[in-house]
Amino acid sequence: MTCEPCSDGNGRTGRLLVNLELMKAGYPPIDIKFSDRISYYNAFDEYHVKHNLGAMEKLFAGYVNARLDNYLMMLEK
Repeated sequence: MTCEPCSDGNGRTGRLLVNLELMKAGYPPIDIKFSDRISYYNAFDEYHVKHNLGAMEKLFAGYVNARLDNYLMMLEK
């Protein structure tokens, strides 16, 4: 069974909530790229079917690390 996340149009709301939780925890907000939508959907499927958050954690961690790297590069200029 495939879990189409937020197929009722609430995807933006879900991503806003993700960013709210990240910022509450002291992390920068992330921008989930359209080009990564398949990985994003697969991460939802992995959790829905196997209750495994690993794929979502890896995806979000990659975005957070990239954002932090961008901040560090700005500071170096």
